[in-house]
Amino acid sequence: MDKEKLIEAIRSKGLSNSLISIWYNIGRALPFRAQRFPDGRVSDWYRNQFVEVHNVKPSGKGGKYGSAYGFYFRNGERANAYDNPESSWSKIDDTEPKEIPCGACGSWVLLDILGEPTAEPIKIYGLNDTLDFGKHKGKTLQEVIHNDFGWVEWAISNSEHFFCDIEAVTEERKKTIKRLHPEDVITFGKYKGQTIQYIYKNDVNYLMWLMDNTNDFIINISELKELKE
Repeated sequence: MDKEKLIEAIRSKGLSNSLISIWYNIGRALPFRAQRFPDGRVSDWYRNQFVEVHNVKPSGKGGKYGSAYGFYFRNGERANAYDNPESSWSKIDDTEPKEIPCGACGSWVLLDILGEPTAEPIKIYGLNDTLDFGKHKGKTLQEVIHNDFGWVEWAISNSEHFFCDIEAVTEERKKTIKRLHPEDVITFGKYKGQTIQYIYKNDVNYLMWLMDNTNDFIINISELKELKE
C-alpha cells in the first residue's frame, strides 16, 4: 500500500467521508487521524483540531453507520475537547478512547494513517488500469482522461467506487490540454471557423470568458499582444 497515494485519493472526495467510511477505505487500519471541516467553513475553530481514531464499531445496513472512538488533539497535541473539561467528550488525561461526536456524519478528511491495514484497502486506479464500472467500463483510465475528462472529474468527486492516483491523473491531463496560438481556428461556439487572432481583435471579452470557462486549452495571450502591437 502506498500510504500517501491512498490518503490523497480519499481526500479527493472532499467532505463526503465519515470516520466509518474512511476506516473501511484504508483497509480498517487503526489508528488514523482525521479532521472535520478543515477548510473552516463552519468556524475557524475547526482548523486547529483533529481526532485520532483508535476503534470503530460499524452498525446499520451494510455497516455504513456506527461509532468511532478516539482522542482529541488541538494544535497537534492532546487536549480537552472543550474549554470546560467537565463537558468535554475527550479529556487531555483520558487513557481510553472516547466516542467521537458525529463520527458517522460526513465532512471528515483523512490526515494520516498510523496503523497497518487488516483488510484490503480500496482499489487505487492507475493510468493503465481498466475501469470495471460506469459508462466507461472496459476502458483504461488513460483512455478516459483523453476522451472524457469531465467524467473523470465527476467520478473523483462523486463516485464512492472510484479512487485514483491523483498525481498521475493530473500529469496525464496536462498532455491533453491544447496550447492554442493566434492562427489556430476555433471549432465550436459563435466564432466557429474564426482564428484566435480574429476573436481577440473583435471580441476580446468573449475570448477572456472562454479562457475562464474551459480547461481543455490554453491561449497564449502574450502572442496576441505582440501581434496587436
